[in-house]
Amino acid sequence: MDVWRITVATLRRWYIFLPLLALTAAAVYVVGQGVQPEYEVSGTALITPGRTPSPVPNPYGGEQQASAAVAIVLNSTEARAGVQREGLLPTYDVSGQSRSTIMNIRVRGGDVEQAQDTGRRVMELAAEELADRQGGAGIPASAQYGLDVLAAPSLVAVVHDGKMQVQAVTGLLGASLALLVAVLFDDIVGLFRRRRARRAAARGTAGAGAGPAEEPESPAREHDAHDQDRPLRSRDRDRARV
Repeated sequence: MDVWRITVATLRRWYIFLPLLALTAAAVYVVGQGVQPEYEVSGTALITPGRTPSPVPNPYGGEQQASAAVAIVLNSTEARAGVQREGLLPTYDVSGQSRSTIMNIRVRGGDVEQAQDTGRRVMELAAEELADRQGGAGIPASAQYGLDVLAAPSLVAVVHDGKMQVQAVTGLLGASLALLVAVLFDDIVGLFRRRRARRAAARGTAGAGAGPAEEPESPAREHDAHDQDRPLRSRDRDRARV
């Protein structure tokens, strides 16, 4: 079925399509009200150099390399699983800036306090990662790279992407279903009408093909024939007497 036929069928069955479309709009509204917004929390930290020279080479190399390495560790599956085991959100992202020692931490979740707690915990994990790796290499605490919090994790935006996506999917499915029902109903009605027309045509053909019925012989005609036969029977009796 081409687009033109679908359009014509939908317009012809508007009394089915429009109510279903109204139900779809109501469903979109109800579904949108049931989807909670997400909160985006952001924080910024800075990799700082040690206060004294290191007696041994730093395993991170330079400060910029340290920022990139810490971001890779914190974005790993194991780190996210550990954060989730603590009852926090694994939906965070740690990113470093090009040619800079600044790290940005973003967390998205349905609870703003939980998202903020997650951001603070990720910063603590970054400081622990720096201390553990450098301490294991034998670098004194005074010579180790450190982490300085420039902006504590805080709410920066309320995101409605999930709500809009759910509403868009619901609206598309509902409109498609309304269109399908209207077209199918039009096809069914057309099928019934064609069958009824064929039956009417078949009955008309059968009536035209039958010939005229034979007219039964009337009683008056039978009486006239009986009167004509009576003189014949009288002559036969006279011959029998002779």
